[in-house]
Amino acid sequence: MKTIENVFKGTGGQIDLLNTLYGGASQTTMNVEREDERLIITLSAPGVKANSFNVLVEGSKLVLYTLLVSTSERQEEGTSQRLAVPMFLRVLDIPSFIDADHIEAVHEQGRVMVMLPFKDEEHLHRRIDIKNLF
Repeated sequence: MKTIENVFKGTGGQIDLLNTLYGGASQTTMNVEREDERLIITLSAPGVKANSFNVLVEGSKLVLYTLLVSTSERQEEGTSQRLAVPMFLRVLDIPSFIDADHIEAVHEQGRVMVMLPFKDEEHLHRRIDIKNLF
């Protein structure tokens, strides 16, 4: 009987995960707005927990993604298995006018807001002196 229960629990978990992937979850939306001193990227996915969102800076790239994580536990063995499925992925180039060292992300009211501050104007424009070789 326990074998049958384990089969139903495993199958039920897979069905639940597939239902979430194929129609039970909302699509992640991305919005970009410009303010005076920064760009704001807003990610929203109703029903997705804050810890499912991920924001990475990889060199000159900004990587935004959400993962749906499913955990199944086996009581007899005391082990658990985790399955992480990506629901949303965007890789963006970080423009030269953005201060990549000060990018921040905040979770607020079911949304993740990624703030990309502009560099100071003095860092954007500089005159290059031409050297005389002869």
